[in-house]
Amino acid sequence: MFSKQEKLINNVDTVIGALTQFEGDLNTQASIRIDGDFKGNIRCDGDIVIGSEGKVEADVKGRDLTIAGQVNGDVYASGTLRIEATGVINGDITMGVLVIEEGGNLTGRSNMIVDDSKKSKSNQKQEASQEEQVS
Repeated sequence: MFSKQEKLINNVDTVIGALTQFEGDLNTQASIRIDGDFKGNIRCDGDIVIGSEGKVEADVKGRDLTIAGQVNGDVYASGTLRIEATGVINGDITMGVLVIEEGGNLTGRSNMIVDDSKKSKSNQKQEASQEEQVS
């Protein structure tokens, strides 16, 4: 069987290697892994993995993000943001689910994405209950 980390590596379409420096904006629909140095902005429809040697100075936006290296910039994950034990984020984060392993570091503000469909259903039930009590 594959470990969780091996699954992440096997599902990556693009890799910026440990000896690579990249500067600019990156827009992709595919998943990406960064083990080198990156400066700019990242917009990804897939998953993003910042390896333990990765150093990113960018605003990062993707689906599920795993941070084992360092990110200086704001981070947006429409799904899960996972900060591993070696991971560091210096910036504000917005995500659906947040997992921080022991030793992981976040310096910034966090915002949880609110699922409006659940919120409105809850509000509808509450309003219906209040209307029944009034009747």
